[in-house]
Amino acid sequence: MAHLRDIHTVALAEIKRKFSLNQVSLKYPFPERARRTLGLVKVDGDVYSSEQFSRVVLLKIDFPFYLAVRSTFLRPRIELDLPVFSCEAVIMGEKRMFMADIHRAGDEGKHDDTVLFDRMLKIRDRYPSLLKESGAVRGEIQSVFSKAACQARITEDKDDDALGIFREYLNLFLDLTEKTTALSGAVLDQAKNDFEKYLKTVVDHDPGVKGYKVLFGKESGVTRALDIFFDR
Repeated sequence: MAHLRDIHTVALAEIKRKFSLNQVSLKYPFPERARRTLGLVKVDGDVYSSEQFSRVVLLKIDFPFYLAVRSTFLRPRIELDLPVFSCEAVIMGEKRMFMADIHRAGDEGKHDDTVLFDRMLKIRDRYPSLLKESGAVRGEIQSVFSKAACQARITEDKDDDALGIFREYLNLFLDLTEKTTALSGAVLDQAKNDFEKYLKTVVDHDPGVKGYKVLFGKESGVTRALDIFFDR
């Protein structure tokens, strides 16, 4: 049986079938241990960019006592005006919290993604075990997620299903990215403005960014998160 800890191996194999990736040099290189935790929490992973992607992030955070986080984040370049792909897997012994989604960055209803979301919903419906117990995160960050987001609380025996929907959502997203042409002019300027609004919501409300603030302090945590995920 596959293990959710191996989700980045799956992601990298699927991405490299379609795109060439370049390793990114971060302001605070991996691996890194948070001093606030006396070095007990290790942050590691890989960050890439490409002609199509500003960021491809495969982030690993390992805590003591059987707790681990695996984050996967793909942000196409702004000129492609595409959604982002996001997946969080929190592993607590045999228990998991799992979230996978393709959602707009600062959209505010300007795009019609009905076809995309309908395809995602059809995929999600094939994994009923992931719909039994919701793992939805409360708060403002829910406004970012799409109606087709998979947010589930599961156990280790459902890892195959979690990796299955992850692979299907990811390949749907990669196909979309591969077929999209770049914007220019006023439309591109609007896309940049929309992204800045999205970025503020993420910095203020995203659980991952909040986690970085806890590990590294408010200013230093935000600096790290913006560098890793948003090339800022």
